[in-house]
Amino acid sequence: MTCMEPHIVRLGASRNEADALADLHTRSRQIAYRGLYGDAYLDHALFDASRAVWRARFETFDPATDLILAAMEGGEPVGLAYASFRLNPALGALLDNLHVAPERKGHGLGSALLAEVARWLIEDHAGAPLHLEVYAPNQAALGFYLRKGGVETTRYRETAPGGREVDVVRCRWAKPGDLLD
Repeated sequence: MTCMEPHIVRLGASRNEADALADLHTRSRQIAYRGLYGDAYLDHALFDASRAVWRARFETFDPATDLILAAMEGGEPVGLAYASFRLNPALGALLDNLHVAPERKGHGLGSALLAEVARWLIEDHAGAPLHLEVYAPNQAALGFYLRKGGVETTRYRETAPGGREVDVVRCRWAKPGDLLD
């Protein structure tokens, strides 16, 4: 059996797509955020919370302000990205989620998804800046974004689900075209 490379598609239409992305998002966070979020939240509340968030994103989806991407393989998502101008448009688009299935990390899917977000900004939004927020203790993700040219602009503390105080880092790309180099 030959393993096909995932292809990246834009989504925004169906509840089934929302649930599939929510399930991938949940699985990714259960691994990446273990020790940052409380175990009870990760093991019991996260599934329903993720489905509610992703269903709302699909229900209110506006292609003028939102981008939902999935890296698909065999009909299933193995990576996802969500970017929007809704949350803090003065800073540009917020990349609110970029997740790759744990077993697929290290194969370029995160880079490919990030590049597709950059293309969307260049083609549809005159190269508007991109920013994201990442938990500082999530060194794998923070290192990835910094290697991709993200510039740390802000650090603050927040209470993560489960009650732990964590540092959050905001990274920014003033020119998303830099993500295509």
